[in-house]
Amino acid sequence: MKESIRTMEQVSAAESDNWTMKVEDNATIIEYHGDISPEEGEAIVEEWQPLISEGEVDTHVLHLDADDHFDDETFGTIEQAGTLGLQHGVDRWAIVAGKTKTMAIASKLPDDIETYETDDLDDGLDWASH
Repeated sequence: MKESIRTMEQVSAAESDNWTMKVEDNATIIEYHGDISPEEGEAIVEEWQPLISEGEVDTHVLHLDADDHFDDETFGTIEQAGTLGLQHGVDRWAIVAGKTKTMAIASKLPDDIETYETDDLDDGLDWASH
C-alpha cells in the first residue's frame, strides 16, 4: 500500500494536534481531532491541493472526530474544497461523522461528487478503496 503522511505546521501551536492529512492508494484522508478555525480550514485546503494535483487521487475521506459547529465560512471552505477536488479528478468523498454533520457536508459539495456518509472510519476507508 502506497502511503505518505503529511502534517502541516498549524496556524497556531494550540491547534497543532487538531488534524492529520495522508494519502493511501487512491485517496486523501484528512482526520480532524479538534476544533478547526475557518482560517485553518482554508490553510488545509491549500495543503491538500498538491496532494490531489498529481492525478493519482480520485477519492477523499473526511473524518470529523470533533464537536465543533460549522458556520457559513466553514461550509464555504467545504464547497471550495469540493470544487477544487473536481478540477483535479477527485469526484468521490467519504464523509465520516455524526449523521447530521455528514448530511450537512454532503449538501454543500458539488452535485458531480459521489458521497458516502457513515459514522464509522473503517467503513469509510473500505468504501474509498473500491
